[in-house]
Amino acid sequence: MATLFIAGCSQSKLEMKVSKNYVSWQNGTIQYRTYTHSEGVHFNGPAFEVFLKKADGKKIHMPIDAYALGYGGSAPMGELGFYKPQKLAKAEILTKTDDKMVIHLSYEPWKIFDEHITLDKQITIYSNSPIISVIDYYTGHFELLNIATGMTTAFVGTVKEIKDGYSIEYPYGVTSVIVMPDAQERSVNESLGTVLLKKGVVNDEPRRYYIGISDKGEGFLLDELDKIL
Repeated sequence: MATLFIAGCSQSKLEMKVSKNYVSWQNGTIQYRTYTHSEGVHFNGPAFEVFLKKADGKKIHMPIDAYALGYGGSAPMGELGFYKPQKLAKAEILTKTDDKMVIHLSYEPWKIFDEHITLDKQITIYSNSPIISVIDYYTGHFELLNIATGMTTAFVGTVKEIKDGYSIEYPYGVTSVIVMPDAQERSVNESLGTVLLKKGVVNDEPRRYYIGISDKGEGFLLDELDKIL
C-alpha cells in the first residue's frame, strides 16, 4: 500500500494517513489507528488503537491486545474466537468538510471455513468530537454471519451499562463508550478483557455503531453522542 498523507484544515485538524504498516485518522481531540497487514508487525487485524490528545499537547496511548478488537474494532466471531481479515487492501477519503471526514477501509477477502468474506468499513470522524461512527459491510455467500464489536476493558476498567451499550472507566482518568442501537446481544467477556456487542448480518447488510473516548468523563461523551444521533 502506497504511503499517503492528506492534511486537514487548520480549524478542524481532520487528517488521514496511510503508511506501509497502518492507517490513522484524527481530529484535534483523538487519533485512531489500525494496522494494515500481519507480516512482521504487531498485527491487531481490524482492531482500533487510540491516542487521546490532551489540552497540554500530550498524548495518552491506549494499548490494545492483539487477540481482541481494541477500541471499537469488529470481526466475525464463533466458538473458536474471532475470524479476522489478514490484510487491508484499500484506504481512501470519501468526503471531507470542515465538520467531518468520511473514510473507507476495504480488507482483502479471507476464508471462514469454506466461504470467502470481504469487509468494507465506512468511518466518520467529526471535527473536535471524541465520537466516531462506523458502518460495516460484510459480503460473501453466507446466510447469516455473527459479528462482534469490542471495546477493551484492558482488564482494569470499570464497566457500566448505558443505553444501547457500555461505558468503561479506566484508572488513569479516561472513559470510553460503545453504543449499537440494534445489537442483538451485549456482554462482558472477562477472559478477553473486553465488552462485546453482537449482531447477525446477512450479505452486505449495513451494521452501524458508535465509539468514543475522552478524559472528560461519561457525561461529556454521551452529550457528544447525542449531537450525532
